[in-house]
Amino acid sequence: MDFLACTPEVAALNQYWYSPATIAALVAELESGRVGRRVAFLSTPSVYFSLPEASATRAASYVFDLDDQWAATTPAFRKFDFNAGRVDADLAGTFDAVVVDPPFITRDVWAKYAACVRSALRPGGRALLTTVGENEAMLRRALGGDLGAALRKAPFMPAMQSGALPYQYSLFLTYAPHADSPLAAWNDEVPDDFREANARRMPDEAAAAAAAAEAPVGGKALSFEALLERELAREAAVAT
Repeated sequence: MDFLACTPEVAALNQYWYSPATIAALVAELESGRVGRRVAFLSTPSVYFSLPEASATRAASYVFDLDDQWAATTPAFRKFDFNAGRVDADLAGTFDAVVVDPPFITRDVWAKYAACVRSALRPGGRALLTTVGENEAMLRRALGGDLGAALRKAPFMPAMQSGALPYQYSLFLTYAPHADSPLAAWNDEVPDDFREANARRMPDEAAAAAAAAEAPVGGKALSFEALLERELAREAAVAT
């Protein structure tokens, strides 16, 4: 199944699929087995359905999404509302890794996804998360504990197939990617202008707020505060 060719984005659900190269990089990382075989795909159907059909990782994993178009044909599908703050009880604490791409970048949404991440992972499990780089400090705090402490930006920055987003995402990991991993390399789809910002670590939320106030976000001259306001407005429009 060519997911991108067969599955249009649904604007009402704020769906934006990763680019083919980004999907390929994430699939390669998951297929390597370095993060384990049992993966929870939270709001990331493009990655789950791009795993090879004979893949051991795909066979052991589940895809969680609000969009239930796959419910009738995919036994490993679970209808998922992040507002619950957890995955289904029968699957809680059973996953080696989670892959997460929320439909919104706001603090309240990420707080709920972070709770879902914690509910899904077994002890020592790993997380691969995509959001704007300016969310780093907030995300570290939301994850908390060992997960938050281990959070880091990957050298690889994800791209979206449509290019419609007004900002550039970073890829956050709770582990160091292997030197041979595609996630340890730069994504040539992303302009080099983002390299420096992606390499920067925000130590706390105060520093994050200061940095956001001083610099516009990737290429659109929008402050992070303006981006959050836009996302809140979009979330309200989707809800209605």
